[in-house]
Amino acid sequence: MRGLQTLIHSIERMAEEADRPLPVSMLDLLLYAPCPVKLVVKEHIDRIVTAYGERGTEVAIHVPMGCTSIDPYDPLYKETDPEKLPSVIASIGFGDFWRREFVDRFVLTGLFEAVLPARINPLYEKAGMIDPRGHYTIYGATPYIFLVDTKRLGELPVPRMWEDLLDPRYRGEIVMCGDGDDMADAVVLNMYREHGIEGVQKLAENVKGLMHSSTMAKTAGSADPEAGAIFIIPYFFAVSTKQPVHVQVVWPEDGAAASPLYFLAKKGDRGRLGDLLSFFTEGFSTIESASCFIPIGGTASGLPANAALKWVGWRFIEENDINSLRDELNASFRAMQRKPR
Repeated sequence: MRGLQTLIHSIERMAEEADRPLPVSMLDLLLYAPCPVKLVVKEHIDRIVTAYGERGTEVAIHVPMGCTSIDPYDPLYKETDPEKLPSVIASIGFGDFWRREFVDRFVLTGLFEAVLPARINPLYEKAGMIDPRGHYTIYGATPYIFLVDTKRLGELPVPRMWEDLLDPRYRGEIVMCGDGDDMADAVVLNMYREHGIEGVQKLAENVKGLMHSSTMAKTAGSADPEAGAIFIIPYFFAVSTKQPVHVQVVWPEDGAAASPLYFLAKKGDRGRLGDLLSFFTEGFSTIESASCFIPIGGTASGLPANAALKWVGWRFIEENDINSLRDELNASFRAMQRKPR
């Protein structure tokens, strides 16, 4: 656990020490990466950029290093001129680059074109995570699973599917991944898609509290008063800390809720930035710690035999303003969870 905390503190220090970022119109790549693999991803990207420079091609990148800090590029989704957007925008979750205004202005007009590896991870095809319209490239995913303290659970059964968590017998025993304004967006969205707002409410009523992922990994199986019997947690954090023997990692039988790691690449720059794009589709899978983020160019090696992904679905994304829905559901979930019982 100490190593994980050291990694997070290192990223925060790098954010404080970072140079003033370039104007966004000068960027070839703006990359928001998952905090646990941010340093190693940046190292790989930096090597690619150096190789470009040795061939006489200048490539400008920016990888914001803070895990929760305010970023100077936050207003980018408001841009109206496609020439002022970076050639490649890579991010995580259903954030600003899924906003309806951004999608209508740039995505649906064909500015971006997906880039796929020669061999696609079978989990992606089974879950339907390849964009049928060919705009977004999902190159990885944060899978949310269960970390279960069987000692605290007692005679209650270990949950095996997401629907199990709606049973009132688990009331007050579930701890949900959440920090500040962030929540496990894929969990709430999938719950809403399959069970409606009633399902979101039932889950919220069973949740004891919200906790940062790294804190959950440390708290599971302990006597901490904030602990629960069931933690909804990213797979990386569940397996990166040695757990007591009575704590089980449970990959839901109906699939780990998948929050996307994705990029949008301008059509006209694909050839020039081919090496950078290949990192996402092929190189990401060569990073050992990235295996917990299910690279599109990798395989299911190292995962449980029954591992599957639960993707909210492209039709659902198209039929909803997915970013606004995410924000509305997150706010509703917090309000429901805080209601006196």
